[in-house]
Amino acid sequence: MAPPPQPPKHWRPQSSFPHVRYTGPILYGVTLSTVTFITAGVIFDKNQQTLWDRLRQHSRQWSFFGTASEESILSELWREKRDLLIEKRQRLLEGLAHRLDSMNLPRDVKQAIWIVGEKLATMSEAEKTLAGLIAINTVVFACWQIPRLTPFMSKWFLHLPGSRQNITMLTSCFSHQEFFHFALNMVGLWSFGKVVHDTLGREQFVAMYLSAGIGANVVSHACSLALRNSRPLLPSLGASGAIYGLVASTAVLYPNSSISLIFLPMIPIKLGYALPALMSFDLAGIIFKWRMFDHYAHLAGAGLGLGYMYYGERYIWEPLIRKIHQIRENSRGNGRGEGGTFMWTEPRQPTDTSKWTGWFSK
Repeated sequence: MAPPPQPPKHWRPQSSFPHVRYTGPILYGVTLSTVTFITAGVIFDKNQQTLWDRLRQHSRQWSFFGTASEESILSELWREKRDLLIEKRQRLLEGLAHRLDSMNLPRDVKQAIWIVGEKLATMSEAEKTLAGLIAINTVVFACWQIPRLTPFMSKWFLHLPGSRQNITMLTSCFSHQEFFHFALNMVGLWSFGKVVHDTLGREQFVAMYLSAGIGANVVSHACSLALRNSRPLLPSLGASGAIYGLVASTAVLYPNSSISLIFLPMIPIKLGYALPALMSFDLAGIIFKWRMFDHYAHLAGAGLGLGYMYYGERYIWEPLIRKIHQIRENSRGNGRGEGGTFMWTEPRQPTDTSKWTGWFSK
């Protein structure tokens, strides 16, 4: 996350913010992250129940559910999820073919539409999720390039630590003014996001990604206000806090994979060493009061990513999913609560695919 090169026209100087606000923005950020996780949990529970019902219908040996290990059940759920995605993909392509046949378009245009549609349909779940996030960032970036929209974008897509706009702690996570800033973050999102997405699953990944961005903004907000007497309050924007969370998460999962840092492009460095180097750079930026990047947000995003990969699934996601599932079962009158063989974790492919060679490996 980086401040814009030049403050926008509608940015007010520090003296225009006499009322310092800590509690409200912090509570807003915590509440927004909580709502994000609950929403993701409800969707995950619904999707898991769909897979579980399909597994019950397709299984001929009901004793399987009482004797199989958790790993076996997760593998079976993964197969059901794969089959469900194949069915959805087939229906999508059949529907597209039917629509193209009914449209009076040149053959070359139809062929181009089919190629694009086929590509979208054959994308993996991780690729579709990341493509959606990148699309949102792209639309916001395009809006910044329209001068007439600058006042609107400055109000709703820049986070000003001294303002009363709490929603910008979320919207600024999708906001980039400069192409290099935008391109660098999107490359990072696509590269590291796939790894974390495949580990956590779509719902948990989206909740973790958004919460890392929001949490990074909350920390940056509080630190900027605390140090307002020694440095000016600057507006900030960008997905870098969330991206740092993904980098840190990948470093936990695959510390021996190599990447090339932007300021050392010719030297491959293991993630286990690259992440401390990046965090040390941001720590130096705070100490020496550099203004090129939002170093507080970078460190906060990395810290949140590390914390979640070590403790989040066990102490946040698993209890949340179990509680949501229990509430849904009780509301149905089943009274099973946390019983049964419902799995809170993401279905896993039966073969070992946990080893990641790294897109930046040398």
